[in-house]
Amino acid sequence: MASLGKRRERFVWKDEYSVNVHEIDEQHKQILGIINHLMDIISELPKKEEDIKNVIHDLVVYKTNHFATEDKYFHLFNYAETVELQIAHKIFDEKMDTLARKYKKDAVGHAFALIDFLEDWFLSHIMRTDHKYITFFNEHGLH
Repeated sequence: MASLGKRRERFVWKDEYSVNVHEIDEQHKQILGIINHLMDIISELPKKEEDIKNVIHDLVVYKTNHFATEDKYFHLFNYAETVELQIAHKIFDEKMDTLARKYKKDAVGHAFALIDFLEDWFLSHIMRTDHKYITFFNEHGLH
């Protein structure tokens, strides 16, 4: 059976992605790795269908750790836009939960939906929303 996946261009870390906080940048690099791994799996579907479960697990672990890190700093420094970011994190959680449930019914179809969601999340949330806190965190000594 021929592969269903289409090879997508891999994400490569660029300086413009940085939020100038090493700990958070390293976590953002992790999600790029997860996205790239999912792209590799998609390029080999359906034979790699079972690997998507591992990616979903990795994403749950990632988001739990990453959101906890950001929340820790939001509260520590009384960041003014904490509520806005927590809402964005809740939306991510809900979307991930929905995709994980739907995956059980149609792994291949939802692998594509998952990669689209993750690419959009990275480009919109991390590149726009997270970049808002760069100066604030740096002024509070985070680098």
